[in-house]
Amino acid sequence: MLGQNDGEPRILGSAGRKLMNISIRVSFPEDGKYDWFKALQRIESIGSVETAFYLPQAFLKNVRIEEVLLPFNKIRVKCGSIHMAHVRIDDPFLFEAVLKKTIEIARVLKCDKIVVHPSFAKLEKVKIYIDEIISPMLEKNLIYLCWETFSGKRRFLSGLGEAADFCASRKWHKVCFDFSHIHDQQEKILNDIDKYLDLIKIFHVSNRITGQKLQHLPLFYNGADLDFHQIIRYLKSRGFSGGIVLEYLPEYHHYLAIDAKNIIEKYGRGE
Repeated sequence: MLGQNDGEPRILGSAGRKLMNISIRVSFPEDGKYDWFKALQRIESIGSVETAFYLPQAFLKNVRIEEVLLPFNKIRVKCGSIHMAHVRIDDPFLFEAVLKKTIEIARVLKCDKIVVHPSFAKLEKVKIYIDEIISPMLEKNLIYLCWETFSGKRRFLSGLGEAADFCASRKWHKVCFDFSHIHDQQEKILNDIDKYLDLIKIFHVSNRITGQKLQHLPLFYNGADLDFHQIIRYLKSRGFSGGIVLEYLPEYHHYLAIDAKNIIEKYGRGE
């Protein structure tokens, strides 16, 4: 069943315990090319969104906080997480400015999770900055910074293992596990999730066909690599209480609400 007290599409266990929060990722129109209110209105039946920003300069210059907030005051949609604009952490002044504004939005929306990409940098060159400047900001505002899983050795956190090791000793830093960036087989993925689940706050979910280099496909896409029924059953059995964010290529956006409802209806009751 669904929790009815706060309007959020949280799957409840048999004892009423809050489990997964199902959201759809929607990008804020920094260029003004589409209507933000209508974009959220289309997913009102799901009830939760990951609000995404993209370009740091456009975010700081063009994004008015009151415009971001307006739909949340008028329709029954909650902000489960915010995806921060893509800013390099080795540009500390820009990173801090973008993070501060993102935190301001998150606080008003009562959202405690911000997703961020680990940019190109050396960990030893940014670790002190993170620990002395960024972590106190997170603690002061009670907000988790969730580092998205990416491969590539040029990033200061590469892959799930490095992200998890970094977060393990930092209370306000967690992992965002993105299935489109993890190319392992399902058995290894489940083993890794089992190992690191306590450090994962958010899953970005979409399917892929690795042999054809296709990613960000619908969860239940015919012939795709991953069995998301098994994955979601496993997360439910473990009592995962973070975010499940559906994120598809634009040509598959019409499947987002369908698949989100499918998850809620199929896995919404306790065993």
